[in-house]
Amino acid sequence: MYNMKLLVIICSSDLEKKWCDNIKILNDYIKLLNMDVDYCGISSQDDFNNYEGIISFKYKIINAKRQFSKICDFISDYKPVLEYDWYIKIRPDVLLLENINFNILSENAINARARVYYGPSKIKYGMSVNGEGIWKNIGNCYYDDIEHDVVLDDQIFIFHKNMIILNAFDKIEHKITSNNYWDQFEYEFFMSSIFKSREISFNVIGINLILLKYNTFSGNLNMN
Repeated sequence: MYNMKLLVIICSSDLEKKWCDNIKILNDYIKLLNMDVDYCGISSQDDFNNYEGIISFKYKIINAKRQFSKICDFISDYKPVLEYDWYIKIRPDVLLLENINFNILSENAINARARVYYGPSKIKYGMSVNGEGIWKNIGNCYYDDIEHDVVLDDQIFIFHKNMIILNAFDKIEHKITSNNYWDQFEYEFFMSSIFKSREISFNVIGINLILLKYNTFSGNLNMN
């Protein structure tokens, strides 16, 4: 991974101090990649100082939109000056339990765990499972001979610069008027539908983590 450049985008409605330990762990793992790394913070408010004792932000973006629009706005606005090979988008409440394996990543797809999966693959840590409240039944994995109807998890995803060239992150210009719950809050189903409309491929991978805010974690994507 030498001579490769990586931008880590920490994106949420706020960058709360209580997630500082997650940022420390993230930074420790990122250092092991032996890449040239910059950090971008995208928050609804000016709270970047909460993490600046741990990391240094090259970009500090205040954007009050929902999470996926935050990412699309940033990449669209800064596209002429972004010169990175790889990008990681992650929420601050994600606790990584292992480093990200770049050997399994595709340069021609969005790399993430699955929120919903129909297909033949068996992937360790490839699925969101369990959780609190409305998230308690997460774990929509179904066997099929052919992969289809995949919904990517939006907590963390990794992509190559090729995805920017293919306009995967163009701004979402339309105002969301749908009554669909997932569309209103730009959850995983909304994000995946936008990618699909832009003919962007998905690569489901395993990432061992816990989303502490909702107590959801990585389970195995099994053939059942």
